[in-house]
Amino acid sequence: MKRTIVVTVLCVAMMLMGAHARAQALQSRCAQIGQKWVDFWNSNVQDATAMFSDVFTDDIVYFDIPTSPTQPLAQGRDQLLAIVPFFAGFPNSRFELGRSACQGQQGFFEWTWSAEDGGGDKQGFCGTGKPFTLRGVAVIEIQGNRISRDADYSDSATIPKQLLMEDPNSRSCVAGLLGLSEE
Repeated sequence: MKRTIVVTVLCVAMMLMGAHARAQALQSRCAQIGQKWVDFWNSNVQDATAMFSDVFTDDIVYFDIPTSPTQPLAQGRDQLLAIVPFFAGFPNSRFELGRSACQGQQGFFEWTWSAEDGGGDKQGFCGTGKPFTLRGVAVIEIQGNRISRDADYSDSATIPKQLLMEDPNSRSCVAGLLGLSEE
């Protein structure tokens, strides 16, 4: 009887330990995918091109919801790679990975983009040289360990607000970013 109880307790403990290990493996997989995404956006065009196939499928469908809520911003390898040079206009541009979770072929991860608004020979949004931060989340579909669909959600209106707070002289540029005209 005691032996049966000991064996049962050991079996239950092993199952629980295995469930925890599987949960960690799923989290690790999602965090790894998210980190590859972050590394991709932190890279230059040449490096992004080289790492593309480790991060995305060739038929990637990429949405930036604030920019284009109903249509993909990019479809396929070439269109997504064409977005990478945009970030060169922002000194100290840096993405960081936050929390992540995946289940099966779907998941999400939080990200933070910090940069400066141009300055010098870098255009940015208004060229103020002021720092800003944007937080968002990527909702992803996964094939293998690569992203096949990415919908990024963020409140990009926080960028003009930050630039205006930092530099009231950038009012006309910020108005243009918001689609408003100054009178």
